[in-house]
Amino acid sequence: MPSRLFLLPTLVFALLGLSACDGSNYRHRGGEWAHGDASFTPQDPSSFQPLDERFARDRDSVFFCETDRNSQEYWSILHLRIVRIDGADAATYVSLDKGYARDKHRVYLIGMPFTVRNAASFEPLTGDFARDAQRGYHGRVEIPGSHGPTFQGVDERDTACGRDHANGYYGYRDQARLDETGKPRRVVRTLRRAQPAALRVLGRDYAADAHHVWHEGQLVVGADPSTFVVDETQQESADAKDKSGTWNAGQRVVASK
Repeated sequence: MPSRLFLLPTLVFALLGLSACDGSNYRHRGGEWAHGDASFTPQDPSSFQPLDERFARDRDSVFFCETDRNSQEYWSILHLRIVRIDGADAATYVSLDKGYARDKHRVYLIGMPFTVRNAASFEPLTGDFARDAQRGYHGRVEIPGSHGPTFQGVDERDTACGRDHANGYYGYRDQARLDETGKPRRVVRTLRRAQPAALRVLGRDYAADAHHVWHEGQLVVGADPSTFVVDETQQESADAKDKSGTWNAGQRVVASK
């Protein structure tokens, strides 16, 4: 069946970054459906059913609330539309947390499908991490060799690090490379020599266990984890220090002569 697209009127918000799909829900109003301040007519109104603020379905299709801003409009105008997700199974489609959803075949993130090892067991975790019964994931990216049953985030306050029973991981978005959606590609680094049970997040992209320190997933050679302290004020030329001296972005700061 060809893809169907329901266009909604353009919405203008005074505050940049305010997302209609995040702040509003589908609702039935005056005999027709609406999302935020915009009204629309589903293909099958009698069976149309909202699942959360972004996803909805009718008898045989699943829909996603998509937003976009254009640089030529100085990012000031929010364009809103309801898009049919091709191939989604409406009967088994379930909305999960943090923009994820799943059906009996696949998992979806912000309306974009991707393949996992076991869709039925897929669950979001802290930050961009998730897992199923076999593997851990960062966004739509499977983490090779990870162990799904023991995979978890390290810290709810700083969500760049994850771990399983054997390894620690650092996930980030590579601004220099784009994925198939045109957004920065997600990359996950395995923390070399990490003791995952002792892994802790230090802030400013640093992490440590009892014996090592990492910055952006790279081992900081020579750093002392027992005395390593991160400066969160961002007012100094160095961003961390330990008993041996100061560090900046994972590199030792050499005092000027």
